[in-house]
Amino acid sequence: MKITSIIAKNFQGLRHAGLSLSTRIALIAGDNGAGKSSLRDAIAMALSGKPFRVEKKKDFGQLVMEGQKGAEVRIEFDDGRAATLKLPDGKVVYAGGASLEDADTLRAVLPIALNPASFAAATPDERRTALFALTGCGADERGVEQRLIERGLEQRYIDAVLPLVGSGFPAAEADAKRRATEARGAWKALTGEVHGDKKAEGWSVEAAPVDDAAIQQAKADVQKVQDEISQAQQQLGELRARHQQQAGRQQQIARLKEQAAPLERIKAKLAADQLDLAKVRDEVEGISAGPAPRVGLVHDLARALNLSLTMAIPFGDMNAEQRGYLKSASAALELYAAEHGSLADDGVPPSAEDLARLPQLQHSLEMMSRAVANDERDLKVATDAEAQLKALTEGEQPAPVSEADVTGLVERISLLQISHKNVQARLAELQEQHRIAADAAERTQRAAQHHADVQAWSSVADAMAPDGIPAEILADALRPVNDRLFELSQMAGWPRIQISRDMDITADGRVYGLLSESEQWRADCIIALTLSIMSGLRLVLLDRFDVLSMTGRGQLLDLLEGLGDQIDTALVFGTMKGPAASDEVVQAFWISGGEVATGEPYAQAA
Repeated sequence: MKITSIIAKNFQGLRHAGLSLSTRIALIAGDNGAGKSSLRDAIAMALSGKPFRVEKKKDFGQLVMEGQKGAEVRIEFDDGRAATLKLPDGKVVYAGGASLEDADTLRAVLPIALNPASFAAATPDERRTALFALTGCGADERGVEQRLIERGLEQRYIDAVLPLVGSGFPAAEADAKRRATEARGAWKALTGEVHGDKKAEGWSVEAAPVDDAAIQQAKADVQKVQDEISQAQQQLGELRARHQQQAGRQQQIARLKEQAAPLERIKAKLAADQLDLAKVRDEVEGISAGPAPRVGLVHDLARALNLSLTMAIPFGDMNAEQRGYLKSASAALELYAAEHGSLADDGVPPSAEDLARLPQLQHSLEMMSRAVANDERDLKVATDAEAQLKALTEGEQPAPVSEADVTGLVERISLLQISHKNVQARLAELQEQHRIAADAAERTQRAAQHHADVQAWSSVADAMAPDGIPAEILADALRPVNDRLFELSQMAGWPRIQISRDMDITADGRVYGLLSESEQWRADCIIALTLSIMSGLRLVLLDRFDVLSMTGRGQLLDLLEGLGDQIDTALVFGTMKGPAASDEVVQAFWISGGEVATGEPYAQAA
């Protein structure tokens, strides 16, 4: 990236600077406060679009020279491109092509090329990011997978993280950290404790194990007692049914005995009532029938006998035989009269007295008929009761059931129910213990899995972290970088600069923080030149070169000259007592009072 022209107006303490660059190396010197740093900042801001002395856009106006409304910086390149910065809006307008930072490599290296000390000031992760971009060592999924396998990670974790590796190690690391955090949260939710590696390693839920045989035996005991209860309840139902049948039989026997007891009395009453009924019926029929003659042999014989007796009386005295005959005949007629009435009434209409009695006789006949019907009904009831009683009391009878038998069985069922409750409680207790033990085992297992997830995802996060697999990959890619650092260090005659896989910077083995100011400047210079050359940027701004001794300054310029076309533009800033001289290799510029002038031949410099 060869700069051909730099124009800066009203930028900080720089009133006007117009630099037309004809060589690859430009030495820009001046006294303290002359405007060197302002020119460097102007060039850096125009190239990167980022301010160096203010952070917020609202402060861009502070970069404009006091008393001026605006400032402008324009940088032109040999390929026709140009970058123009205007303040106070802070916008950089590119002409003739894309911006300087379009490539990832350039975007990573440009800040270091513009400010070499920024690499050492960056964090190890930021250094890795820049070197990743520089070396182009990306995330090869197969290579990453193999490295994760070598770290002992299970395939399921590897399969989960590999798709994210393509988006970059930071995304994969963030996802692994998130999953590890979620696993810690799940462990805490399950255990109620804060996760810790040592605590979680052997964490378990204590619970006494329960033998399955004991549960099966308890179930068998419950079933056995339940079967006994069912059998006893069935027996109780049968016993109560028999007891009820027995009580009903006794009641029925008592009722039948009561019904059969008046049988003989009912028979006698029925006979008497039947005679009375016949007598009253005849009398009613006699009165009701009227004067109809009596018809029949008996009546004819009675009439003849009566006639004979009547005719025999006038014939004188009778002997004893005759008197006997008459006496027997009279007795027979008396019997006839007693049964059929006097022959004198034969064919005689009923008297007024008889007719007067007839309603009463008819009422008596009706009452007597009902009495006989009732007697016959009662007789049937008593006769049937006697027959049923005989059927109930004769033959084989069922065994009697007492109240004590029923009460005893009820008490046995009650005891069985108590026993059933006890064995059920024992079974429930064993099952609860078994559930607790199973839950404890399951919680222990889940906690172990969550802990395994925490460890695995933490290992994945560590592997995806900049000092993990990226560092391993970068370590392999650092060899050409360190080779170039070594090459430039030798060219300058300075201590060997190296970058370790942990991103430590050393000079001949001494860590950067232990180096002197000039040693650190030389390390920054070698790193910036190396990164700029390897990235293809081939541009560097080296400020404060006056920290070097005269020998060191000569070594720097010899180095820059020796790099040839590996560096297109090297702008070197520093404080000097007077203007330096220009030659065909180094073009010198002197800044004084905020303005720039071309220097005399460099060989004449003091």
